[in-house]
Amino acid sequence: MYILNATNGGRSSFYGSLNRGDYGECTSVLDRARVKVLSAYDFEQHADAKTRHCTLRPNSVMKRKGTADAGTKKRDNFLHQSLFMPKGLPDGAELAYFVKGQKLIEGYKQGSGIVCGCCERELSPSQFEAHAGMADRRQPYRHVRTSNGLTLHDIALSLSNGQRITTDIGDDMCSICGDSGDLLFCHECCQAVHPACLNLGHLPEGDWHCANCADENGLGRKAVSGESSRIARPIVIRLTRVVKAPEFEIGGCAICREYDFSSTTFDDRTIIFCDQCEKEFHVGCLRDSGQCDLKEVPKDKWFCCDDCKRIYGALQSSVSNGVQIIPTSFSNVIRRRHLEKGLFIDEATDCVQWCILNGKSHYPEDLPLLSSAAAIFQECFDPIVANSGCDLIPAMVYGRSISGQEFGGMYCVVLIVRSVVVSAGLLRIFGREIAELPVVATTREHQGKGYFQALFACIERFLSSLNVESLMLPAAEEALSIWTEKFGFTKMKEEQLMNYQKQLQVTVFKGTSVLVKKVQQIPNNSVNLPDNFPSE
Repeated sequence: MYILNATNGGRSSFYGSLNRGDYGECTSVLDRARVKVLSAYDFEQHADAKTRHCTLRPNSVMKRKGTADAGTKKRDNFLHQSLFMPKGLPDGAELAYFVKGQKLIEGYKQGSGIVCGCCERELSPSQFEAHAGMADRRQPYRHVRTSNGLTLHDIALSLSNGQRITTDIGDDMCSICGDSGDLLFCHECCQAVHPACLNLGHLPEGDWHCANCADENGLGRKAVSGESSRIARPIVIRLTRVVKAPEFEIGGCAICREYDFSSTTFDDRTIIFCDQCEKEFHVGCLRDSGQCDLKEVPKDKWFCCDDCKRIYGALQSSVSNGVQIIPTSFSNVIRRRHLEKGLFIDEATDCVQWCILNGKSHYPEDLPLLSSAAAIFQECFDPIVANSGCDLIPAMVYGRSISGQEFGGMYCVVLIVRSVVVSAGLLRIFGREIAELPVVATTREHQGKGYFQALFACIERFLSSLNVESLMLPAAEEALSIWTEKFGFTKMKEEQLMNYQKQLQVTVFKGTSVLVKKVQQIPNNSVNLPDNFPSE
């Protein structure tokens, strides 16, 4: 005798016993609710017209089997939670639902769910499966796959075994000097470096680990110098959609708003870009508006107005001036924060320095500072990625073009204590009207000590000296109150943001709010600093 269990939505509806004929054929079902012999089909209908599944199990093992299944499901649920926890699947990881090798729907991981590629709604894995038309399968973690073909269940198992997830090896720049070439990749985190930048006389044999990964895993000098280790190779995941693309076409002539251009000959429809604000103009529109009458493409820098020329000159002068001591009023903020926290104060708080860097300048003394700033951003943030999966942080720090995005106008501003970069920000000035501060960070050991507050004061004072009117930045939800209540930012209106996005390559990250503030006009090189600024 066998037990027949009719289920609906995963819940048991009716139980019955199955009788067999002389030749082992199923002949009838005895309904235990009502002592009545039914066919298997009638038994299913009797249970509920919507019942989908009948499960056949031997009576002797039914209870034991059910207990085992429940235990497995409970373990899987706990296992799968790791995908959405810190060090789990990174936001932006490309995902798709597959059945028998066929992709039914695609999306990407965001927070604790999956954002559908067709409707942009955030769904749970089960909802994502239902959205693909496969709700009856009830196994989303075994059918949702990443870009490298692994199921979510596979990745969860790997995480439980100590493997780590890293993003696709997409940036082709050395993390120390910012140049491309023959690069060495860390076996653990895939950081790229030139062997020469590490003073290595030859390429290491076997797996190589950067100093951070070697220290974290207790590998010591052997792994750093190139000897093999037994650390499992990380799971490489491709990310997408972290950088939010505008929902409309960007660019076009700043005067006529048309997108056509000449690419083979120099004529009225030839496009020229301002080397500071990065706006584009038709040569003919410039002449008709009376701005300038170009006869050929300029061989040197070209600026659309005197303000852009003045701002560019000031930026280049600041870069060449190098490291400067911050004003005393800014040092006092750092001293006050140290006193509030009961921290030791020495002469270092009186000689904090700051400087503006540009990766294109190639000053040898600036390269270690740029490298330190990149390391701070990578310490404090998940990879900032474009649709190609490339990490944009190195390109933004060194002012490079990558994945169709130009960061040549990006400058890196750093705060230095005892020759160590403790806080950094990326700054781009789009002419006199607006500037952006897309990324700022402070090393974890120096957070809450007033260093970023001093750095921001330096940035605002510099913008004020250039007569820049407004500063914008993308802010995560958890940081909104700090920016709005302590620094005076407000949420930018959607229409204003759209206007900027149509003309400028402003940086907007998915899941953030764009904030803006009027730059404080600072008389006599002073600035009003908030007294109750919280820990960074």
